[in-house]
Amino acid sequence: MTVRPWRLSAADFAALSRGEGGAGAARALRLARRSRTSLLVRMIAAAPEARPAYRLLVDAERASPGAVTRVLDHPSVGAWATRTALALRRAEPARPEELAFVAAAAAIRAGVPAAVDFPDVPVFALPSLGVADPANLDYDPLPEVALGPHVLQLDVWAGGGVPPGLAVAADVDVARWRPAVAAAWDVLAADHPPMAAELAELVTVLTPMPPSPTGTSSATAADAFGCVFLSLAPDPETLAVTLAHEAQHTKLVALMDLFPLLLPDRREIYYAPWREDPRPLAGLLHGTYAHLGVAAFWRTRPGLAAQTEYARWRAAALDTAETLLASEKLTATGHAFVTGMATVLRRWCAEPVHPEALALATAEAQAHRERWTAR
Repeated sequence: MTVRPWRLSAADFAALSRGEGGAGAARALRLARRSRTSLLVRMIAAAPEARPAYRLLVDAERASPGAVTRVLDHPSVGAWATRTALALRRAEPARPEELAFVAAAAAIRAGVPAAVDFPDVPVFALPSLGVADPANLDYDPLPEVALGPHVLQLDVWAGGGVPPGLAVAADVDVARWRPAVAAAWDVLAADHPPMAAELAELVTVLTPMPPSPTGTSSATAADAFGCVFLSLAPDPETLAVTLAHEAQHTKLVALMDLFPLLLPDRREIYYAPWREDPRPLAGLLHGTYAHLGVAAFWRTRPGLAAQTEYARWRAAALDTAETLLASEKLTATGHAFVTGMATVLRRWCAEPVHPEALALATAEAQAHRERWTAR
């Protein structure tokens, strides 16, 4: 399998530091993450149990490189490869023989006939395809949502391997998810084209989470690149800003593969205006970048509620960006990145908004700070 080094241009880095980047920078990050996954798979292939599957994967790549990259880009493959490679390196229990599922999916997509020995598992899932019958590899395809020319899969990770700490719904109500996601996409495509372009490059899978009693839940797991875990939102606009928020996390995950932005963590914790609990430095950086994207979303939307959200999150993100810059725990590259964020946010915080929106945003921020201080 081909593993290629990937570099990010100075122009793309600068654009990403401003919360932007567009399709070009997002594509570079996606390709960099694919290279990482390929390297991990090659490491796993050194285990004797994985060698037959790896040979099949190489054969499939010769027949159809695109088929193999489609499978490698599936978030479950990245999560499995990371988990397995780390376990092998630490001499901990691992299942490198599960590379057979990746190879089989690639062979099916490439049209390469093969006989594969599979390990015993409770649910036989082929990444990017669906749950299969091990006897003949017939599979129930994952449901899809068409977003213009882009297609997202809805995947509840039936084969397991969900990153720790995330709750996933038992199944997908496709009849509800398709129109809801399509409506959110329409908001992004019509009103925020650069955000839509980034989402189309970065996200391939949505994984439904159980409904949240307190509102919409969403998450991005670093090892499951390309997947957004979320519950349905009450309206298209809320789902659209949730997707924009998680796309920011996805960009930063891949960027931090390429560049060290933080010095070694000393376990200090910091106030985050969007959380009820304190955050470590990495969490503060991620939250700042995500809320830079949230502020960008609300900045151009009409109405008092949108202006209130814009005022709230531009100020919150600037506050934490300044905290990061003052922490003396950023690398030189990290300092340049956060400076890019802060420059944008300072300019935005000087923009006028409706006085009532500013008053509401200020009151919300103060109430949150008081709750946090009183914990």
